[in-house]
Formats: sequence, C-alpha cells, structure tokens
Amino acid sequence: MKNTIQDLFSTLRAYIDAHQKTKSNMMTVYANLDPSDRNNQRQRPAWMIELKNQFDNLTDEQKREAEEMVGTSLTWEYIEEHTLKTLEQHEPKGRAAMIVTDFVDGMIVDLPLPVESKVYYGLPQVCHLMSQLHRYGKYLVVLFSEKEHRVISINLNSQETEAFIDSGVESGVFLRPGGKKSRTQASDRRDLDTEQRIYRTAAEEINSYFMDDNEFDRIILGGNMKIANQVASELHHSVAELLVSIEPIPFKVAEKELRDVVRSIADEYEQVQDYSMVQELITRQNVFDRSVFGEQEVLTALENGQVRRIYISHPVDAVKFNSILVEALANNVEVEIIHGEAATRLESLGSVAATLYYAI
Repeated sequence: MKNTIQDLFSTLRAYIDAHQKTKSNMMTVYANLDPSDRNNQRQRPAWMIELKNQFDNLTDEQKREAEEMVGTSLTWEYIEEHTLKTLEQHEPKGRAAMIVTDFVDGMIVDLPLPVESKVYYGLPQVCHLMSQLHRYGKYLVVLFSEKEHRVISINLNSQETEAFIDSGVESGVFLRPGGKKSRTQASDRRDLDTEQRIYRTAAEEINSYFMDDNEFDRIILGGNMKIANQVASELHHSVAELLVSIEPIPFKVAEKELRDVVRSIADEYEQVQDYSMVQELITRQNVFDRSVFGEQEVLTALENGQVRRIYISHPVDAVKFNSILVEALANNVEVEIIHGEAATRLESLGSVAATLYYAI
C-alpha cells in the first residue's frame, strides 16, 4: 500500500519537474469517483455535478489566463468539457482521481481513498493527495504454533472497516521447511539444531518476501511466543525495523478480537513515533541547529536546498502550506504528517518544521 502512495508522489514530482515554467498556472482537479457511492451510480453522477459547480466558482480572470496558456482558439468551455469527458472515460483503479494540467498537457492519477471533488487554479494543489498518506498502513500478522502458522493481512486505512485477509493455516506464504509432518517430528525430537534451521528458514522467507515485494508497512508476530521470538531474532535488520511488536496473541484468535489488538498496537506505535519525531526536531535545533520551525523558515530552507525532511501537523492547512508541499515534491523531500498530541505540540511551534542537511 505504501508503495502506491510513493508511486503517486513520484509521478506528480516528475510532472512538476518537467513543467517548472508553468507550475504557477496549473489547474488541479480532484474527482470523487467512488463507485460505492450511490450518488455516483446515477446517469449523471454526483462527482460531475460537483465539478461543474467548482468550475463555476473560478473567476473570469482565471479562465482567461487558462485560455491564454493554451495559446489557441480553444475556449474555457472546451477545457471544462474536455476535463469532464476525460474523467468520465477514465477507468479508475481507486476510489478517486486527480488531474493536474497546464492546459497544454496533463496527467491523471488514481487515488486509493475518496476525496472531496474540487477544482483549483495556480500552483498544483496537493492537499487531498496528502490526505491519502497512511498513518497506520498495512499490517502483516504472522501467528505461530508448533505444527502450523497463520498469516493475516490487515489494512488499517480502509474507510469503513479494516480490510482483513486470513490466508489460513494451509496456504500461508511462510514457514515451508518441509510441511506439518516434518515440523511435528522435529518438535517431538526436540532437536535444537533442527529447530534453529526451521526458525532460520522461516526468517529467510520473511526476509525474501519483504525485500522482493514489500506491500506491507508493519509486522506483528504472535502465537507461540518462543517460536515468534526465535524467528524475530533471525530477521534481517531492514525487515526487523518493520516489526512493531511480538504479542501473546492466541493462534485461533477471532477476527474482531485481532482487529482490536492490531488497532491498539498501531495507535500506541504511531503516537510514540510521532512524539519522538517532534522531540528530535527540538533537540536538533537546540543542540545542533539542524532543524527549523515555521512556514517562512521552512520555505527558506527549501529554497536553499537544506531540507532533509518536512513535518506538518494534522489536519494539514492546505491554503497555508500548499506552496511548501509543492516545493517538497519538486525537491524530492519526504513529508511526515504528525497526529494527536504530537501534532498539538508541533502546532505550538508553527505547525510545520524541517530537519536540515547542515546547520544554518
């Protein structure tokens, strides 16, 4: 899931980079194409009506500027009609879509979650895109027993309920050293070397899976605590960094109970991470002078090429911070969204901050 978001940013970054001269005179369109919305199932879908109203809210001056950007006899009416037709013919791979165009050429990207249908003129507006950033992400839960294992995928970012996929004990993608029979025999023999090989093999399979195609953001291990801890100790360090917790979760835990456990673990983990990041920002400024707080300070550091990473409190003030977000995209700078009490603390320091490559 996180790879999808990074792909969105990479695509938008490449477009902005190729259109530096016109990036201040672009149209950004967000369309809520969510097919599960009954209002979008009508012959004249709700998103089309909403966008037509949004187009009407643009000023005559903005529409004239758009026509001048095209530099042909094309009118604003054509631009509007062409945009709506593009969205109508688009086959979305998510629940919303975003168009960015300088009226000569443009790009369309699918968004995984619904957004409010909006039209902007000027700098590309990335506020709704930022809302697609995952706070929790997609969790992989692996539960172990002496005879089998269970693999569960839980996406905490789904809208209504967490997406829950239980691969079961037969079709799991890990722990394949020889099937249930050989593992049971190894357990019965209490052969330490054989057990260690099983742990190592399980860890190697997890390592390989995450390094080859990592669609998950975090890992939780559970079930038999001895096996879970042994497998964890054999993980590659880059994969071990994704391990949030090893919990005594019963192997046959019910779906609802597991959802609640994972949500609780994720809440605690993200709160600690966010608070640690804000504290690190303060320490970097006080000790090394390698962080800045506030809108103007961050913008100046961006213009000077000093910024390593940007931190913004949630909810993001799109009107105030859009120029920072666009510059961050253009300069390939990562953005972290800070939530909860940590966000409140960051707000008291200016709502936006940045770590720097070198001291001011």
